[in-house]
This record gives sequence, structure tokens and C-alpha cells, in this order.
Amino acid sequence: MKKAIFTLFIVFFFASQTFAQADSIKNYPLKDYIAPEIRYRLLDLGSHLNLNGINKSETDDYSSNNFNTNANLHYYEYENLTNYQGTTNASFNASYRAQWEKTDSIKDSHSSPSIHLSSLSQSRFYNQNATFFGLHGDITYRLSNVASKTGDDSWNGQFHSFKITPFVSFGKGRIEPVESARQAMDILLALQKYNRLGLKPDKMMVDSLARVANRITYKRFYDSRFKNIYQLEELDKALQSMDLVDTVDIIYFANLNDIWSFARTYNRGSGLRYEGGIIPDFSINNTKYDNSDEPKYRRYNTKYYGIYGFFSFRRMKPISYSWQSDIMIDLTFGYDKKTGFEEINDDKNEWESSYLKALLNTGWQFGFYPNTRTYTGITPYAAASFVGDQGTKKNTFGVSTGFWFNSYYYVSPRLRLALDAGFYYANNFDYSVPSLFWDNFTESHVNSHLLESNYQLIKGFAYSFSFTLRYAIL
Repeated sequence: MKKAIFTLFIVFFFASQTFAQADSIKNYPLKDYIAPEIRYRLLDLGSHLNLNGINKSETDDYSSNNFNTNANLHYYEYENLTNYQGTTNASFNASYRAQWEKTDSIKDSHSSPSIHLSSLSQSRFYNQNATFFGLHGDITYRLSNVASKTGDDSWNGQFHSFKITPFVSFGKGRIEPVESARQAMDILLALQKYNRLGLKPDKMMVDSLARVANRITYKRFYDSRFKNIYQLEELDKALQSMDLVDTVDIIYFANLNDIWSFARTYNRGSGLRYEGGIIPDFSINNTKYDNSDEPKYRRYNTKYYGIYGFFSFRRMKPISYSWQSDIMIDLTFGYDKKTGFEEINDDKNEWESSYLKALLNTGWQFGFYPNTRTYTGITPYAAASFVGDQGTKKNTFGVSTGFWFNSYYYVSPRLRLALDAGFYYANNFDYSVPSLFWDNFTESHVNSHLLESNYQLIKGFAYSFSFTLRYAIL
């Protein structure tokens, strides 16, 4: 009995210390924070040119020259308005690669021009009662040509693919970004720690400072040094206008710069959102190889059609200054059909397949962010899939479950610890359904973080573990 009472006391003491928010700054209700209107657009144009070569003649006659160039255009837009939330990430990339080689009297040449366009966007148009209409899209196009010549032999290859997946949705609820409010809290806590806080800030003061942080974060500068100076000036004006600074000295400015410039900004949100809709899906891939010297050719063509319905649930909740709890549930179901052919010279092989598919993903992300340098997060998930082959009339059910854990502990200015671990089990699990804006635990996290390859686990277990310790001896 005494042991049980002692254990309960220890648990209660730990919980009270962990969840306690005795400081008035940490008592700020992050879950109720409403971000101000944000409009941010970025358009970047860039290019790259590289030329290198080698010529040696000591033992044999060999030379090689390489030419690489590309041009890229990138557009990014983020808007958080009263009646609209949206993000667009679009890019255009054109490149050309060429190589010329000579070994004794044999000459080789290779060239490859290519074009890649992509656009990933999500847009939600809100009414006054928090209901919304959503129009999202995933569009990609790739085109590349390869020309190669070795001595008297030459061949050409062409590849192009096009994919369009629009998402039409209706729903209710909204997820608000809270990162700027957490930044404002961190700045005030740093000033309080070093006795530079002029007065006890209330909720309105934290709101005001968070609005300033939001506004200056998305201000565009070509030179990042001038941007940092501007941001620190605006923060200083806001703090002093509210009489939040007790002593304006190097300690105050050093801490302000440290929190703003070097403290990590964690991706946290607050709110509840239900969303459902339809997903038409279409893609085409075409590949062709031609050998001009021997009249041989090979062609591949694949077309994919799909129509899906989906339902998505998101609940993101900052429990306190330090704790975050997020729940995600996604259900996707529909029908797809694939047709294609393989043609080699005059022989042509055609094929067709169709499937009924369903995928259910559920996950819970729990994070601990006690300060600006330390974090711990764990994400358990469970998922189930169904594939019904309409040709063979065979139904396949699959499951996948696991978790991943990541943490970084700033012990002291000299000692840092990091731990990342993951584990999952799969049995006939199929994740090949369209997904755009939700977190796909099984594909994006499990396969890339645990397996780190294109290999898909059919049945069995996979795990990953890494531990890092860094200590500055001198």
C-alpha cells in the first residue's frame, strides 16, 4: 500500500511539474489564438551553368567535356485571410545536359534536354459559419529526350508523363497557425529570465507582439541581413511601445536577436476541420526508344483513370505552451482503371486492369516543446487497405501499424543529444490511392524514413534507430 501511495505521489508530482503553467506568460491560451491576415507571395528566377573537361595523353588519347545548364522559375503563395486559406507551390525547370568523349579514334556523344512543370495547391473559401468550399490540385508534366551516339551506332529516346489530380471538397472548421504566438511567448520569457521585462504582460500584449511577428516574418528582402535588421527593429519598437522592456542594453538586444534569429520555429496549429469530397485522377506515361541504324524501336504507353471519394478529419490542439496533441483520420475509396501497351518492332502487347480500392489512415501526433531548443515527438498510427481486382475477382485486405519517435535535447551549450526511432508492421498493405494535403503516415513517413528506398514491404517488420551525442571538448 505504501509503495502504491509513493508511486502515485511520484506520478502526481511529475505531472504537476510537467503540465504546470505557473508563469503568466506560459498561461497564454495558444489554442484560442487567431492569426491575423497574411498575404505572402514569392517569385524566384534562377539559372545554373557548369562546364568541365579533361584531356590526357600520357598513356592513351582520351578527352571528355561536360556541359550542364538549367533555368528554373519558382512561385510560392501563402494566404491566411478571414474568408480564405490557401497555399500554392509551383515550379518550372528546363535543363540541358551534354557530354562528348573521345578514346583514341572512337567518339561518343550524349545529350539530354528536359522540362519539368509542377503545381501543388490547396484552397479553402470560407463562409461566415466556418463552412468552406475547397479546390485543390496536383499537376505535373515531364518531358525528356535522350540522344546517344557511340562510334557509328546511335539511338534516341523520348519520355513524357502528365498527371492531373484535382480535389473538390466541402467541409467545416479551420486550422489556425500558432507559431508566431509561441515566438512572442519565447521572446517575453527570455526577457523575464534575464530581468529585462518591464511589466507583467497580459493576453492583449502577447497578441500584439504575435501580430508583429506574423507581419515581419513574411516581409520579402533580397538580402537576408537587411531583413533581419528590419525585423529586430520592428520587434524592438513593439516591445518598447508597450513598456515591456525594463532596461535597454546589450543583454536585452542579444536575447531578442537569439530568440528571433536562432530559436527553432515548430510547426504547430490549433483547430478542428472536417472535409470531404471527390478526386478525379488521370495520368499518362509514354516512352519510346529508336535505333536509327538497325530500324528497331520500342514503345511503352500507360494510361490511368480514377475516381475517388474522401473524408478527412483534423484536430490540432496546443494543450499548453509546451504540449501539442494532433489527431488525423483519412478515408479514401474509389475505382481506378489502367490501360497500356508495349510495342517492340511490329509486335504489340496490350493490357487492361481495374480495381476497387479503399484506404483508412489514423494517427496521433504528440509533441513536447519545453523551450526553443528541445523537442520530443511520438506518432503512433494504424491503417487498413482494401483492393478488389475486377479482373480476377480477388479481394485483398491489408494492414499497417507502427510509430516513429524523434527528439533533440539541448542539455547545455556543450552537450546535445538526438534520438530518432521508428518501427512498423505491414501485411499486404496497399497505399496507392491519391493523397494531397493530408499526412499519409504509411507512405511518406514509413517508407521514406524507415526503409529509405523505393522498396515496399509486403509482409513483415521494419525498424530504424539512430542516436547522436555531441560534446564540445574545447
